[in-house]
Amino acid sequence: MRKATECAAKASCSDQTLTAEFAAMRQMPHNQAATRAALLAVLCVLVPISRGADPPESGPGEAVAVGSGPLSTLVTVETLSVGPDSEAPEPRFVPADRIRAGDEVHYTIRVTNPGRVAVRGVMVTKRLPFGLTYIGGSAVGPAATVHFSVDSGESFAAASNLEVMVAGQPARRAMPADYTHVRWLLKRPLAAGATALLRFRATLG
Repeated sequence: MRKATECAAKASCSDQTLTAEFAAMRQMPHNQAATRAALLAVLCVLVPISRGADPPESGPGEAVAVGSGPLSTLVTVETLSVGPDSEAPEPRFVPADRIRAGDEVHYTIRVTNPGRVAVRGVMVTKRLPFGLTYIGGSAVGPAATVHFSVDSGESFAAASNLEVMVAGQPARRAMPADYTHVRWLLKRPLAAGATALLRFRATLG
């Protein structure tokens, strides 16, 4: 029971969902609670991919921003939708509530400095959600250097300097499909009250 509950707690459900579920588990017999906790862990990992939502940082979720002062981030996940068949349909961005294999997903990260002084050395890192493949050249940001990781965030480098080691084979240049994380390094301080927009695209499957 304890192990299953810990797995559920680390999954990518919202805090509100986990709180409600754990409260219900406490009223159940031990064996039923253990089964529900294990099921919750599985569902919380799978649901974000199916509905296009971004899970919390414990999963593949929110962006992490650090610098010389406080920073906040907000991640928006969207797809480009084309209206009903007409002579001039207008494409528009809509929340990625449902995505299918081959869909292109647009990520926008809003990094805000809520303080009263500029924040220097801003570094923003976003883990790529499971099942999504980064689209080469799509990561952009205002006066930002973009680096990537192929080892689950252990190290970062420019795309041209990344290599992948395969057992029994010589190292090869990393491809976008190998990337696990994207990182932006802002070259300029983020002014007090200012927001920087960072973007990238990925495909499902």
